[in-house]
Amino acid sequence: MRRSLVVGLAGVLLVSGCQRPKSGPEVPPSPKGPKYGPIPGPSPKPQPGRPPQGDPSWFPRASKLSNRWATVVVHHSATNSGSARTFDRYHKDKGWDELGYHFVIGNGSETPDGMIEVGSRWHKQKHGAHCKTADNFFNERGIGICLVGDFTKTRPTARQMAALERLSTFLCMTCRIPADRVVTHGAVTHKTACPGKHLPIGNVRRAVAQSVTARAY
Repeated sequence: MRRSLVVGLAGVLLVSGCQRPKSGPEVPPSPKGPKYGPIPGPSPKPQPGRPPQGDPSWFPRASKLSNRWATVVVHHSATNSGSARTFDRYHKDKGWDELGYHFVIGNGSETPDGMIEVGSRWHKQKHGAHCKTADNFFNERGIGICLVGDFTKTRPTARQMAALERLSTFLCMTCRIPADRVVTHGAVTHKTACPGKHLPIGNVRRAVAQSVTARAY
């Protein structure tokens, strides 16, 4: 799989139901109560220059891995085409800050099918701006992944799904996120169809769970 690093992105990707997040501290306090279940403990500290097996390009070499991450939130762009660069330019024009997602997965329209583009938020280990809730939990503690496409109408490509499963597996293993914490924008906000009925999130969770179990032995 080709890999691409997107540096210095700005703006928040506008998709169905997405809202601009409130400003907040870089490292939020852990939420209390059973609403989201127990929060995973701190992630293991990676060795500088020694990423996990497979040497993924999105490993945060420039800074240590944050222990903020507790969930992965999957989105679609609700557009037929696009890329991190295109979405960045669009949101710069709107005066927004920085790409709201941590990763964008292309569909072959502007970047190769299944290409994972890495946003600057991931390399900064910075909170997201992709899933607004009353307590802002999913922005502050969630890793945002956006697949280019409108999955209320069509399915993601096979390469997009393979990339999503691979990326989600890496993130869940690296950040100690349980497979059932891979969620969709619409499922947690109940205010949007994002990422659409044609993205089989259950398949992603099962693939992540199987991969994590296989690598544990």
